[in-house]
Amino acid sequence: MREEECIFCKIKNKEIPSKIIFEDDSYLAFLDIFPISKGHTIIITKNHYSNIEDINENELTEVFKIVRKISILIHEKLKIDGYNILQNNFPAAGQVIRHFHVHIIPRSINDDKFKMKIPRNQATEDELNKILNSLKS
Repeated sequence: MREEECIFCKIKNKEIPSKIIFEDDSYLAFLDIFPISKGHTIIITKNHYSNIEDINENELTEVFKIVRKISILIHEKLKIDGYNILQNNFPAAGQVIRHFHVHIIPRSINDDKFKMKIPRNQATEDELNKILNSLKS
């Protein structure tokens, strides 16, 4: 995706309006217009990176400092019970916009916004060793 076609780049360039919570020279945090819950926020780098594999380590570190700062703000000001921090990479993982970004999704104890299904079938020692060997070779 070319930067000029990217909706997040258009937001950072003020070509598309947004509800900005935080902005500095390198990062932008704004409310999601398709929120999973009240206060759902997106944090982007102003430099265009397709995903976590493309972003340099310094910017990755800095963006998560901002994620932490905005998470605390949302938690305190919106009086939520908790929040998910989500970062998707590639379509199979749910990435729709090919610009590195992080979601902060406010949660309440009994909401039904989404649930992560954790398998109840434990991996075998052999399965784990095969994966470990693949990753280490």
